[in-house]
Amino acid sequence: MNKETQLWYLKVKGQVKGPFATGLISKNILLGRIHPNDLLSQDKEIWRKASSVREVMPDVIKHRNEPNYKERLKAARRWADEREQVREVGADGKAKIFATRKKITHLRIKTLGFIGILSFVAIISGLVITLFLFTPEDPLAKIDCNATQGEGRIFDGCHLQRKNFTKKSLKNSSFKNTLLQNTQFSYAILQNSNFDYANLSHATLSHANFTQASLRAVDLRSALLYKTNFSNADLSYADLTGAKVSKINLTGAILNNTVWFDGNICNKASIGKCIK
Repeated sequence: MNKETQLWYLKVKGQVKGPFATGLISKNILLGRIHPNDLLSQDKEIWRKASSVREVMPDVIKHRNEPNYKERLKAARRWADEREQVREVGADGKAKIFATRKKITHLRIKTLGFIGILSFVAIISGLVITLFLFTPEDPLAKIDCNATQGEGRIFDGCHLQRKNFTKKSLKNSSFKNTLLQNTQFSYAILQNSNFDYANLSHATLSHANFTQASLRAVDLRSALLYKTNFSNADLSYADLTGAKVSKINLTGAILNNTVWFDGNICNKASIGKCIK
């Protein structure tokens, strides 16, 4: 079974949930919703701590011993989180609650007589019908790790090392938290695509078009960047250490805390060029 199609069961306090796709497990580890000591299994027989399952660990966490780790981790968590409350896990392995969300604990209903009761029943009936007719679509169903081109494709959490996307059109696609080491993107059209906290180390991006793409906290170490177009792209917290660069277009690119080619960190106000 390919890594991107693996499914995992999660055991928390004796309760088993799942199975869940690798990408979803990885995202929830990044956000601290899955603790390093929580258990994972593919067969519900052999269980391992999440921290020991390398294939599900977010790439940014794997590089915890490298410079600028804390900043990149905070950025990756902030951009990945779609909730107001997050159980973040620090380097010491302890979970902490931040920005608690107000919860509705009860609902008071004022008695309005017979008409009020009928109105209440009608509202409840409408809600039930709405839930049946408009059940939210499972976001995992949209992920297609085997797609090769087309606009709006979703590759979140996929393992696509050494894949060949040369000259492919993938506008408005999503590669969040995707492993793309040594992947070929020469002449690829990637406008408005999302590569937040993806690993593009050693990838070939020559002549690729990343106009208005989001590449926050992306790993571009030792990548080949010849005439790559990053105009108006967001490269905040990206790591460009050792990248092979020539004639790239950074017009309007956001370089907030970007790790530059020489290892220096750009000033948060850097746009279009790195202010050290």
